[in-house]
Amino acid sequence: MKPLLTTTTALYLATAAMMLTQPAQAQNFPTAPQSCVYLREVSTGRTSARKVIQTNNSNANIDFVVPTGRSFSSYVGKLIPENNARYIIELNLKYNDNTTSRALDRTIQARRFYLYQQPFRTPTDKQPFQINARVTGDRNTAYRIAILACQ
Repeated sequence: MKPLLTTTTALYLATAAMMLTQPAQAQNFPTAPQSCVYLREVSTGRTSARKVIQTNNSNANIDFVVPTGRSFSSYVGKLIPENNARYIIELNLKYNDNTTSRALDRTIQARRFYLYQQPFRTPTDKQPFQINARVTGDRNTAYRIAILACQ
């Protein structure tokens, strides 16, 4: 009886371990719809950024470039937290005339590896050239973020 119990327990533990790693694979953002495009992060040129929140929030800001020559009517902020924690998210739009507007200010009690999406529009009639995402929260918590722009 003991070998069966040990084999069953080992199988259960192996299955449980595989299930724990599955959310990590789900960290990719979904493909952009045909009329939308993921904005690129300023310093890396990538369509998403991963950050770990630090004590002094010195790395809280991430800027995404809005491409010129296209007019976007709406945007979607996407966040995948890597921890069950509280995240404070601000999205600010920057305009060519050196003004800014806040498009989003939200606090969430996030679940690990759950995709949070928040649609938003520019509160002005102006097209932004850049979108600043500022995410703060508990120290040493991590997340991935992306911004989708739609025509």
